Amino acid sequence: MRNDQIFVLLLVVLLPLSGCFENTVGDAEGADDETSTTIVNNYFNQTTNSQPLFHVASVGFETYGGGDEDYGRVSTYDSNTGEELSRMYHVTPVFWFSVTDSDSNITSVGIDLDLDQVIDYQFPNNSNWSDLMFHKGPEIAQSEGSLGSYAQYGSAPSMCFVRFNLMALDDDGGVGILPYTMLAEGNNVLPHRAEGCQADYTGV
Repeated sequence: MRNDQIFVLLLVVLLPLSGCFENTVGDAEGADDETSTTIVNNYFNQTTNSQPLFHVASVGFETYGGGDEDYGRVSTYDSNTGEELSRMYHVTPVFWFSVTDSDSNITSVGIDLDLDQVIDYQFPNNSNWSDLMFHKGPEIAQSEGSLGSYAQYGSAPSMCFVRFNLMALDDDGGVGILPYTMLAEGNNVLPHRAEGCQADYTGV
C-alpha cells in the first residue's frame, strides 16, 4: 500500500516536469538547426591574386659625355640673332630590374609620370620580365608638374627632385607599384648656379 502511494506521488511530480524537458530539448534542436543554416548562408569562396613584385638592382640617371651645361639641355634660339630664348633641362632615368608574379602573367611594365597610378611610359620587352634587364625611361623635364618639386632645408637653397612610380600589371587585375623620389641635381645635371626646379634656366 505504501509503495502504491509512493508511485502515485512520483507520477504527480514527474508529469509536469516532462513538459519542461520536452520544451528544452526542442529549443536545443531548433538552435542547432538555426546555427547550421547561418553557416551555410555565410559561406563564401574568396580568391586572392598576388601582385607583381619588382626586384631592383639599380636606379639612376643617364649621363652624357658633354660638359655640365649640356646635360639634358633643350634650348630655343632666336633665328635672327642666335640669342638663347629659353633653356630647359631633362633627366632620363635608367634601371636594372626584373619583375615576377607568382600566380599570374605580367602584361605591362612602365613608369607613372604624373603619380595618378596609370602607366604613362611603357617599357618594351621581348624577353621574360623575370630576367634581370636594363631599361631606359623617358626624358623628364625638370619643370613638369608633380615630377619637379621643391624641398627647403632651413636656409639651404631649394633642390630639384623627380618623382615617379614604377608600375607592373598582371592579367588578373594585380598592380605592383614602387614609388621613387630622386634628386635631379649634382654633377652634369644642372648649371652650378641653378637652384631647384625651374620652368626656364635661361641666363643661369
